[in-house]
Amino acid sequence: MQPKIIDCTLREGVQAKQCSFDIEQSALLAKRISAFGIDMLECGHPMISEREIARVRAVVAASSVPVLAHSRCQLSDIDAVLAAGAPWIGLFASINDISLRTKFKHLGKDQVVALFEQAIRYAKRHGLSVRATVEDAGRTSVSDLVWLIRTAKESGADRVCFADSVGQLLPLETYDVLSLLRHEFPDVVFEHHVHNDQGLALACSLEALRAGVNWLSTSCNGIGERAGITDTFQLATLLHTRHGQHRFQLKEARKLSQLVEVFSRIVRSPMQPLVGENAFVHVARLHQLAMLEDPQAYSVIDPALMDGHVALEKDAPLSEQDVFAQPFEKSATELKYHRHGPGRRFVMLDHRLVPSSPYYFIARKVDEIAPTEPGHVDSHIHRCDSVFMFLGDGDGYQGLEVEVTVGERRRTLQSPATVFVPAGCRHTYRFLSGRGTFINFVNNGNYNQSLIEIDDHETI
Repeated sequence: MQPKIIDCTLREGVQAKQCSFDIEQSALLAKRISAFGIDMLECGHPMISEREIARVRAVVAASSVPVLAHSRCQLSDIDAVLAAGAPWIGLFASINDISLRTKFKHLGKDQVVALFEQAIRYAKRHGLSVRATVEDAGRTSVSDLVWLIRTAKESGADRVCFADSVGQLLPLETYDVLSLLRHEFPDVVFEHHVHNDQGLALACSLEALRAGVNWLSTSCNGIGERAGITDTFQLATLLHTRHGQHRFQLKEARKLSQLVEVFSRIVRSPMQPLVGENAFVHVARLHQLAMLEDPQAYSVIDPALMDGHVALEKDAPLSEQDVFAQPFEKSATELKYHRHGPGRRFVMLDHRLVPSSPYYFIARKVDEIAPTEPGHVDSHIHRCDSVFMFLGDGDGYQGLEVEVTVGERRRTLQSPATVFVPAGCRHTYRFLSGRGTFINFVNNGNYNQSLIEIDDHETI
């Protein structure tokens, strides 16, 4: 049997402190992630709120693969999953000492197992497919693992997930325990979920695969609670190159990874394997010379597989760059989505003035605004945060009136005024009246490369 992937970006991802996908972002990601070639999506915990129910509904509608929603072993939680319309439910329980002491303070093992059984049977009676998860399985005795798995199986669970919730096990330990459980329960469909607290998640997932586990749990860019979980793109690429699974749209991986970065607000390392900025960049002179002879010299895969390309480059030392920049006047027509605007625009800082600058600053001095000023900036989206600042010529920077749109919010502002524009948020502005200065900051030294294209028809 070929291993299957359940991508948890829309559930595990929002358990990262920076991340809170809204409904529109979740639906768009569901469409893109399911099209990537994974087999199931995991999204949300509907009992949390009506908004979470609506988010799961939107994901169910947008996804081309089945959707699983999380639930405690409580009937009210299961009813919320039913209300959200997800066909699969993920029920979880744990009975090791630390779980009983910290999460089930008034219950013994027998009582927790009884709740587990009751919840599985209730969900099955209401037509849900059930994944029964043994939480914190890496710190649970084998006898208790067998007890919980046998209970799940006899209660009708369709799949059992071994969740190493703190990344406790080493890869070989993962193989040993899952091989034992696979031998004990040959007719149970197993899933493996592991956290990357010790940097071993991908290695443990591969050992789970070697032990015969059928499903592997992942997230795009590996985002999740604490150090996250196994990365979808890394696992999918290994399944492609080492296991002959060619069903993944790997050429979409880098764009999808960037979209997850923008919406999650979790910045990737340039060294992120396969999708990071440096993944196919060769710097050492010896490496560059070898790459010119043969592109395989220092490449484990063909970058074209990921829609990437080999680059031979290195930034000049900052000590050799002039940090005393001389601003220059330039029309906004040099930018995508912009036309020539009122007043005079000065580039104060970008990659042209300081090549290593991670920032873009412009200042626009406006002395006269036509009564019917139409605006010179079309709506657009950056993959990084940006800032608008409006300073009038009057006392205390008063005297400038503007209209700013950020996402669905549109406001008329009087200077002095500042607007923070989050990454991934469509925005624009126009002058209405007065005189003053507009300052734009973008957290990327190359404005045009900071833009991200999201078609309107892809949003809900």
